[in-house]
Amino acid sequence: MKNNKFRRRLYRQTILILILSIFIFAGCSYRPTFSPADIDADVTILETRQAIEIAPINAASSNTGLLFYPGGLVDSRVYTELLADFTETAKLITVILKMPANLAIFDIDAGLSVITDYPEITDWIIAGHSLGGSMAAATVSENPDVYSGLIFMDSYPADGDSLKTWPGNVLTLFSSIEKVNEPERMQKTLDLIPPATWLTDASRLYPSADSNYTVIHQIDGGSHSYFGTYGPQDGDYTPTVSRADFHEEVIDYMLEFFTENGWI
Repeated sequence: MKNNKFRRRLYRQTILILILSIFIFAGCSYRPTFSPADIDADVTILETRQAIEIAPINAASSNTGLLFYPGGLVDSRVYTELLADFTETAKLITVILKMPANLAIFDIDAGLSVITDYPEITDWIIAGHSLGGSMAAATVSENPDVYSGLIFMDSYPADGDSLKTWPGNVLTLFSSIEKVNEPERMQKTLDLIPPATWLTDASRLYPSADSNYTVIHQIDGGSHSYFGTYGPQDGDYTPTVSRADFHEEVIDYMLEFFTENGWI
């Protein structure tokens, strides 16, 4: 157990050094390419120093909540457009965490401090984009009883953060032509997550709810930055679908994942 924790710390420290090097050269984070007025979802958005809360209007309170970890060097606000639309339809509270220097690795357990503010919520699903997804997996690995589900967006768990025996369920969404993360790396980390089933538009059969599982879906034509509303991101490919269509497909599969698990 101690060796596993040491390996996890060493891996994160290595990643941190690499990210800090990028940060020094980049000089700034990716910011939204839209204004708050562009969000027409029937939700309220409350921003604090710690987080961005998105809540549905005129909806019964839900005992399910979604926590979201942003990608590395990405402003948390870039995800409000996508998650406002999801929140309106799912009718639950969504909380986007703000990270020190826009790097989730600096505070992998940020979600734990937010959860205490919502005692009515009994099922928390945590999601993350890119580095945020890896750090979401890290906090799940160290706090397995806190979260019921996990959603990766162009992301995967770090070495040492195995969720193979975690009783929760996992949804992995990735863009077909993204370049920032390595698709081959995603394949190699399949042994770190519960048994996987691929979902396509033609085959949407979920595994039995009696055991933990992972469902994976590839969104054709999307790029890494399309999970938010920013970009283009350095080093990424040029998308071949519209951002609106990409977001619609993300929301569709997220809603299905929540419904299949009885969270909405």
